[in-house]
Amino acid sequence: MPRELPSGPVVTLLTGSLADMSKNERIKVESKGLFHVLDPKEPHSFRDELVEMGSGERETLSGNAKELSKFFGIYKQQARGERGKKTQDHFCMVRIKNPAGGRLTGRQWIALDDAAEAYADGTLRITSRQAVQYHRVYGDKLGAMIRHLNKGYLDHGTLGACGDVNRNLMGSPIDTLDPDTDCGAQELSQEIAAELAPRTTSYFEIFLSDEEGATAGRVTPEEPLYGEQYLPRKFKIGLAHPRDNSVDLRTQDVGLLPVDGTGKVWELYTGGGLGLSHNNPNTAALLGLHLGRVRREQVVAACRAIVILQKENGDRKDRKQARWKYTIRRLGVDAVKTALRERFEIELEDSLEPAALPPMELHLGWHEQGGGASYYGLSVASGRLKGAQRAAVREAVEQLGLSVVLTAQQDLLLCDVRDRAALEAILGRHGLAATGDSQLARANAMACPAKPTCGLAMTEAENILPTYFDALEAQGLGDVDVVIRMTGCPNNCARPPTAEIGIYGYGKNDHVVLVGGSRGGDRSAHPLYSRLPGEKMVPALAGLFRAIKEQNPEGLPAGDFLHQTDPETLRGWVGIKDE
Repeated sequence: MPRELPSGPVVTLLTGSLADMSKNERIKVESKGLFHVLDPKEPHSFRDELVEMGSGERETLSGNAKELSKFFGIYKQQARGERGKKTQDHFCMVRIKNPAGGRLTGRQWIALDDAAEAYADGTLRITSRQAVQYHRVYGDKLGAMIRHLNKGYLDHGTLGACGDVNRNLMGSPIDTLDPDTDCGAQELSQEIAAELAPRTTSYFEIFLSDEEGATAGRVTPEEPLYGEQYLPRKFKIGLAHPRDNSVDLRTQDVGLLPVDGTGKVWELYTGGGLGLSHNNPNTAALLGLHLGRVRREQVVAACRAIVILQKENGDRKDRKQARWKYTIRRLGVDAVKTALRERFEIELEDSLEPAALPPMELHLGWHEQGGGASYYGLSVASGRLKGAQRAAVREAVEQLGLSVVLTAQQDLLLCDVRDRAALEAILGRHGLAATGDSQLARANAMACPAKPTCGLAMTEAENILPTYFDALEAQGLGDVDVVIRMTGCPNNCARPPTAEIGIYGYGKNDHVVLVGGSRGGDRSAHPLYSRLPGEKMVPALAGLFRAIKEQNPEGLPAGDFLHQTDPETLRGWVGIKDE
C-alpha cells in the first residue's frame, strides 16, 4: 500500500471542470475524437503531421500529437547515446493489439514479419502483454507501416494498443491448446476486448483514408463508452487458466480466474498495478483485491462497469494517482461492490476462500495439442525475435502451415504441428537448440527494452541482462530455477515486483533489487538493495544464486526461500551490504 493516499479533493469527471485537470485531459477534449492536435498558434490535424512526416517535411511528431499517437499504438522516441544523453535520432515505437495472445494465422504472422523488415529495425519484439512491438520506425515510414498492418494483420490492428483506454488484454497461451481443459477464456477475452475497444473514426481517417480523406463504412464518430476524455490512465485486464497464471492476474486492473475447468464462474480481482515513482511514497506496486465471483454471462458487463467507475472517479489532475488501483482504495472496496450490485446489477457472489492461484508456466518445448497435433514453445530472449530465430519461425510457418501464439513470458508457441521431425529439422538448420537446464534461469527471465530507445528508462535492461547470465553461467549457476525480471525504470513493465528476483532502474547506474515474489502471483517481492551500482549486479546475483542452491536445505522454491530468509542474513551470504 502507499503510505497514505493524497489528502484534499480529487479532480474527477464528477467533481471538477476541465480547467482543474491536467494538460493531457485538455489535449484529449480538444482533439475531437483524437483527430485535432492542440495547437493555438497553428490549428492542424494528426493526419497533417503524418503526411508531413511521410514527405520528409517533418522529422517527428509534435509534443501534443505524441499524446494522441499513443491511442494509435505509437510512442514517439528519441535515441540516447553515451551517459544517456539524447541524440537527434528521432523515431517511433509501434505496437499491435493481439487480445490474449490469440492464435495468429500464418498469413497474419507473415504480415507481421514483413513489417519488421520493411518499416522497422528488422526485429519483432514480443511484449510482456502478448503483443508485438516494432522499434526504430522513422517518420517517413510510419503511415505506411500502420496501413500495412491493417491490411495484412488486422483491421484496426494498432488502435488502442496504447493510450488511456483498455490495453491489450492478456490470457493464458494454452487457452485453446490444452486438450483437457477448455474454459472458453479465449472467446471471453475477445468479447471483453471488443466491448472495451475505442470506437473513434479518427484512426481510419488518419491512416486509412484516400487522397480526398474519405473512408469506407466508418460511421461512429463518438465514444459511447469512453466519452471525449477517455480514461484517466491506461487500464489492463488479464484472464488466467486453471493451471497457468502466466498473466500475473493480481497485477491487473481486472484479473479473472475460472473457478474450475468449465469457465461457468470466475473469480474477480481488481485494483492491481505495479508502476510507481521514485521518492513518491504515495505511489506503490499493488496487488489486486478479491471482490468475489461472477457468472460467465456477466463477466463482460462486470469489466465494463469497473471501467465506467474508473472513468467517472479516477483522478484527472494528478496522473501519478490516476490508475484504478488508487481509485478503488480511495472509494473503498465495499462501495465498489455495492455499485456493481446495485447500479450495474452484477450478481457478485462473495466467496470466503477464492480458488487457489495456479503458478506461472513457461510452456517451452513439446506439448500435445489434441487432435493429433502438437505445439512447440520457443524461448525468445526478452521477446526480441531476430536473426536466425526470426528466420526459423517464418520458414516453419510458411512450410508447415503453422499458427503462432504469443506468451506472457515473451516467448512464442508454434502450433498445429503435424510433423515434429520437420519442425526440429528447420530449427536445427538455423542453429536453434532446445534450452537446457544450464540456461534455466535465462529462460525464466524477462526484461523491458529500456535504454537506448525508451524515454522513461534510467538504466539498461534488455541489453544488459544477457551479460549477467553469461557471467552466471560461466560460474556454473545458470541451472538455478529462479525467475528474474528487469526493467529500466519503476514503471515495471516486465513485472519485477512479483518476480522471485526483481530489478528496476534508479538513476543512471543504480538498481533497486527485490526478492521474494511468488510464481503464483500472490505475493510481492520486498527490497533487498535499495540502490545497487551496476558493477555490483553480477556479484549480487551470483551470491543470491549460491544461497538458493546451498543455503536452502528444504529445497523451497526460490521465491519462498528468499521471502522467508531475513534480509540481513541474505545480504551476509551475498557479501554485499545495502547502500
